[in-house]
Amino acid sequence: PATDSTREKATYTRSAATADSLRGCLTEKALASQRAAAHLALRVARREESHSTAAAMVKAYLRYEQSRAFGIVASPDACPVYDAGGRHLVTAALERLAVWDVRRGVEARSLVPPPREGGATPAVTRIARADGTDLVAAGASDGSIRLWNLKDGSTDVLLKGHRSEVTALRFNAGGTLLVSGGKDTNVVVWDVVAEAGLCRLRGHKDQVTDAVFVESNPGVGGGPGGSGGGSDARAGGGAGAGVAAGARLVTCSKDGTVRVWDLDTQHCAQTLAGVGAECWSLDVDPHGRRLAVGTADDRLHLFAVTGGESQSAEDNTGRNEDDSDGDGSDDDPDDDADADGAQGKKEKGKMLAKMAAGATRVNGDEQRQLTKAQLVASIADASELLTPMGYVARADGSRAATVRFDRGGSGMLGVQTVGRAVEIYRMRSEAEMNKRLKRKLKRKREKGSRGGGGDSSGEGGDEGVVAADELELATVIRTKAKTRGFAFAPAARRRPGIRAVVAVLLDNNAVEEWELAAPETGSAAAAAAVAGAVSEPARVRTLEAAGHRADVRAAVLSPDDATLVTCSHKGVKVWNPEAGACLRSVEGGYGLCAAFAPGGRHVVVGTKSGALELVDVQAGTALTGAPDAHAGAVWGLALLPDGSGFLSASADKSVKFWEWRLIDVADDGNGEGEAGGDANSAGGAGEPGSRRELGVAHVKTLQMAEDVLSVRVTPDGKLLSVSLLDNTLKVFFADSLKFFLSLYGHRLPALCHDVSGDSQLLASGGADKNIRIWGLDFGDCHRSIFAHDDSVTALAFVPKTHYLFSAGKDRSVKYWDADKFEPLLTLSGHHAAVWCVAVSARGNFVVSGGHDRAIRVWERTDEPFFVDEEKERRLESLLEDGGGVDDDDDDRVAAAAREAAAAKGGAAPAGAEAGMAGRKTLETLSAADAIVDALDVARHERERIDDHVLSRNHATSNTNTSGAGKLDGGITTAAKAPGKHLTFTADDDADDDDDVADAVVAGGDSSAGGDQVSSDGGGKVYPSGLMPNPLLMGDTPERYALGAIEKVKAADLEQAILSLPFSSALALLDYLGGWLAAGERTELACRLAALIVRLHYTQLGATAAARG
Repeated sequence: PATDSTREKATYTRSAATADSLRGCLTEKALASQRAAAHLALRVARREESHSTAAAMVKAYLRYEQSRAFGIVASPDACPVYDAGGRHLVTAALERLAVWDVRRGVEARSLVPPPREGGATPAVTRIARADGTDLVAAGASDGSIRLWNLKDGSTDVLLKGHRSEVTALRFNAGGTLLVSGGKDTNVVVWDVVAEAGLCRLRGHKDQVTDAVFVESNPGVGGGPGGSGGGSDARAGGGAGAGVAAGARLVTCSKDGTVRVWDLDTQHCAQTLAGVGAECWSLDVDPHGRRLAVGTADDRLHLFAVTGGESQSAEDNTGRNEDDSDGDGSDDDPDDDADADGAQGKKEKGKMLAKMAAGATRVNGDEQRQLTKAQLVASIADASELLTPMGYVARADGSRAATVRFDRGGSGMLGVQTVGRAVEIYRMRSEAEMNKRLKRKLKRKREKGSRGGGGDSSGEGGDEGVVAADELELATVIRTKAKTRGFAFAPAARRRPGIRAVVAVLLDNNAVEEWELAAPETGSAAAAAAVAGAVSEPARVRTLEAAGHRADVRAAVLSPDDATLVTCSHKGVKVWNPEAGACLRSVEGGYGLCAAFAPGGRHVVVGTKSGALELVDVQAGTALTGAPDAHAGAVWGLALLPDGSGFLSASADKSVKFWEWRLIDVADDGNGEGEAGGDANSAGGAGEPGSRRELGVAHVKTLQMAEDVLSVRVTPDGKLLSVSLLDNTLKVFFADSLKFFLSLYGHRLPALCHDVSGDSQLLASGGADKNIRIWGLDFGDCHRSIFAHDDSVTALAFVPKTHYLFSAGKDRSVKYWDADKFEPLLTLSGHHAAVWCVAVSARGNFVVSGGHDRAIRVWERTDEPFFVDEEKERRLESLLEDGGGVDDDDDDRVAAAAREAAAAKGGAAPAGAEAGMAGRKTLETLSAADAIVDALDVARHERERIDDHVLSRNHATSNTNTSGAGKLDGGITTAAKAPGKHLTFTADDDADDDDDVADAVVAGGDSSAGGDQVSSDGGGKVYPSGLMPNPLLMGDTPERYALGAIEKVKAADLEQAILSLPFSSALALLDYLGGWLAAGERTELACRLAALIVRLHYTQLGATAAARG
């Protein structure tokens, strides 16, 4: 190499050879050293890369999960129900059911469904209880139905049949059938005992609002003309006919129709469209004689039910329906339309009977002909089930939301409106109706005589009983808040002299219990009591203490995390966050923000009116505070790190500094003078008759140019930050109030912000749905993150970390890593906007509250999770939410068939009105995959066993040709002996692999050489010399396949089989014969066989292997 040294140049000049050799030597050494250094650097780089990769892979976080939710007395979506004894009231509390002890006013039990893997648990929208039992069904907003046992709080049945919210739910009288209706316009009938769906009924064109079973009276004749045998004669009509024999189903919808369904044939037998408005609720009386329908107008329609319990006086309701406006005087065109529809019901019944007759195959068999006659009679009876009786004008003109008869024998009918009233009607007695009819006839004759004999011919004798003759308004329950539902208590719940007890659900998270008493004693009052009159309703109990009446706008934890204070529109509530119990309630203003004073005994609340309220949380009393603190709403509070005071931010464009002080107040003379103070009044500090309590004093004000939305002070006490209405955040020095930084970036105002525990990061969330992470050293924006699908309403750092919780109007709470700018968890549980988040001092739990009035506690668990795995879970939850889109094809085909039939003036085919009850979900698809895998494993193992047995038999026949021989059909001689296993083998000349035996029939003992295999689990599963498959867990291949099917829930089995490919369905059909021969799950095997044949009938007929 070249050098500046003259001496080295001379040396290289004197000896060129020496220089060449030296150059070569140095070059090799340099290259070797460079190569070694490069290898070392590469190893170091790879090691550092592996360490960094490993560090990234092992970076795990601890998961937060919801541990409890409280603050909900009753959701406004579902009507409450009493238990069988009337002691407890079951209400919907968002996603769970709350069982309340009404007398004590406490929650006796909370029925919480199992958590979902992704997304929030759906809210309960309908509740129904089976009469005389503790079985309760809860319909949810996602279309699922869960069955609960009130005795032990257990649930193991989940039915999925709707794609949207369940809007109607009702048990039949025996509790064996359950009907559900949804916003998807479908009606699904479920078999509660079998835990499976019977059928899906289509026909309504809008949301199904209510449904009720009308049981057939066994004493009433079956078919037209009195022939038939009632409900017993109609068994065997269609799928599930044995369970629903003789039952009728009546449904109503927002499309303005009332439909009668015959469950034996699964047809719509009668449609009543003359009500003239949307139908919202219906119910049948306990005797099964009358059906009441509430509509969107001011009418309550009444229908006579054919086949109900007999009464001594004939109704004759089909003869005249025009006099039904409540006073029995004038006609109405809507009633004429009902009468015209009633006159044509026989023709429609004949048409439906012909349709059912055409759908039934006639092959000369007497039994088949008898079934045909029964189906015709069933549809004919159902087509004449309801006869209009007119309507009565309701006292409240608003829409009727719920109509229910009292099952306790009081003869009352309740109608709940969307206003603030529950109307109570009573059914007149037979004597009263006869008296009323005589008066009507007398008035009609007198009117005819005055008019010149126009009606003197005596046609008044044809006058029948109408709705106004049977129903009379008894009283009206009026509440201070809007009503959302009601329930009659059982007869055992009534005290002496009480005619009915009614629980009324209110819109403000409360339930009131009212008593309807008989009038006071006396001659006139006694006569009225005999007639069934009631006195003015009296409210006796209210369930409201365990929750706020409106949104939870603020939540704050005490310094020791032992107390939680929440704010709403009429004061604050003090909670025990561990037990979820409400300790105290303090009346006050509309609280928007709150903060605990040092010591954790007092809390300051900023209100919408601009006042600062002080509350003693231990005594549950309100202190003096500062009523005129601000001229606008107080949007934020921030405590000073030294504990001397706090800051308040208001819409009056100011930030005020406040100090804690002891003030003298006059004693109220109730003996509670020292209850609200933190110091004694000794030492002459106050005048006689006064006491000292905690107060606040204004120190200074920081005036801003815009409304201040939130305020924070850094934990080191050096800086204070405010977010303004002009989309900016400004940072000031806390001591001198000099301007320091202005943070620009939000496109809409920043509604909230928070500072990390080390005073290095500031996170802000705005109405632009973004979270921005700022550095407080230079005010630079580290990252802008699209955080929520709606406005970000609250932010809170976990103490001493850079982990962050955010809440938004999109109903979610999210967990973030502010250093990596990525979401860690999405905590889904709220059903409305989330307004506030509070983090504990140690970060071990988080409290959130929102518009749904629920307070949820999320606890940190010991379960670690990785960010990539959480992303996969979110994707799976999205797949599950969209899992039912394929079900629309079936509904579209059925709708097209109904429209085509209507265009031609005929009846729709059977498939257009009835379908499968279940729907395709992620669980059904997973179950179908498991069945396919099990069938593949079973087929592979059976082929392996058969090949082994075949090879052993061939080897035995070659070595023992003179002794054993072969029998015709490929049966070994060893199988001829009675009591031995029969091993079916292939003939030597057979070329088809299908000739190999599929199973080995089990006999007595297994002494046929050890190569026989039992197909039903008896004897040896695998022949000697063959290694068993550990997947089968010691079972035969056939039993392994059957076990996979047994693991599928009964409600999901139908859709799982429907999702199987034809090849797997054909393989499953081959196994059914062996299971039936062995007596393995005969009922399940028959159900599978019928289902497969019904689904793949055409393909089975076109497949040669299936026909063989």
